[in-house]
Amino acid sequence: MTPKPRVLIANHHGALGNVIGQICTQLGWEVTVADRREALENALHKDKFDLVVCDSTIAQEKLELISRTELVQALRTAGQKVQVFLFENEGKEVKLDPDVVKELGGITIFQKPVSISEIRAKINNLVKRTPEEI
Repeated sequence: MTPKPRVLIANHHGALGNVIGQICTQLGWEVTVADRREALENALHKDKFDLVVCDSTIAQEKLELISRTELVQALRTAGQKVQVFLFENEGKEVKLDPDVVKELGGITIFQKPVSISEIRAKINNLVKRTPEEI
């Protein structure tokens, strides 16, 4: 029996994280939520994931003391070569440096407002990929 794909939803403060969690559950994925930095670090050391989703604002990043970039760096340091979905709200968040995104690899940035069908399609494609393709 093939194991279920796993998704980690980090900085789970908004409706978008809930929606993505529901989509993944409907598609048969196992969903883990890390709503604080300590929970995130515990999850990264305990499990391997096929997808990590982070939808945090600058204010939430300050509260959590972890930025979207630091989240991806922590994943790579923990040996997790996993696809990461990040979300940006133009005019409200600082855009991630394209060079940093390329260097870290495996990052898909969605611009808000985001299409749920686009997210679902990207999630469906993930289970067909190998870590080398990320």
